[in-house]
Amino acid sequence: MFGRLLADVRHWRNLDLYTVALVTLVVAALTMVGADLPDDVRWSVLFGALGLLVLRTAAATWTAGSSDRVLLDRSAFLTDPVNERLRGAREVLVFAPTAENFLNRERCELLRTGPLARRDGSVRVVVLGQSETEDVSAVVRQLDLLLEIPVQQVADSLRETHQRLASMARWQVPGAFGYRTLPFSPGFSIVAVDPSGRDGFVVVEFHGFRSDTITSRMHLRLVRGRDDPWYDYWLEQFHAIWRSAEPRQGA
Repeated sequence: MFGRLLADVRHWRNLDLYTVALVTLVVAALTMVGADLPDDVRWSVLFGALGLLVLRTAAATWTAGSSDRVLLDRSAFLTDPVNERLRGAREVLVFAPTAENFLNRERCELLRTGPLARRDGSVRVVVLGQSETEDVSAVVRQLDLLLEIPVQQVADSLRETHQRLASMARWQVPGAFGYRTLPFSPGFSIVAVDPSGRDGFVVVEFHGFRSDTITSRMHLRLVRGRDDPWYDYWLEQFHAIWRSAEPRQGA
């Protein structure tokens, strides 16, 4: 419990609860040792703690009943567009088999003028490798089965993505850019924007099998401070993928 308290304080979580609890304990301790505290101070602390408790209970009920804020499909991007967040982002993490839908021309330009335009900005991308080995070919064939009516073959998408990433690696920008390749697909994609910031979020998309369209895929939108510890879990999944992936030369 003490470790969780320290973690919350370090990440600026639940500070209102800890502040009121501390004040309440101090007042209780002073009362026990016979301190002569005014009645209005005692009542203020009592009603303040009670009010916060009721508000927190109501907030927990709202969160518990709002799975529609976490479990979404791609239509949610129309009301909460990622592009707006990329403009002011400092750090962006992406893992996807081909990343063709995320790394379109508009978003690549937003990455260049957003996080990569900052000296403390960084963008890291992991996609599948472009090798012609039998293992990778089997993975590519498997990914082609994910959609009932694919618009483009995975091999063609990968070729375009690698060309785009190679071009991005040659950009002369203040921020840090890197991309790596993974030899297999774990069945999900991850996009994290400012994951260490107070308003950071992580989107985890599950690929499914024989989906009608890409837009029908379900994804989780996890917000820092609201969806812990799963937020930390999926963020660590990206870091594990990054550590296991093969660095690309010049990236």
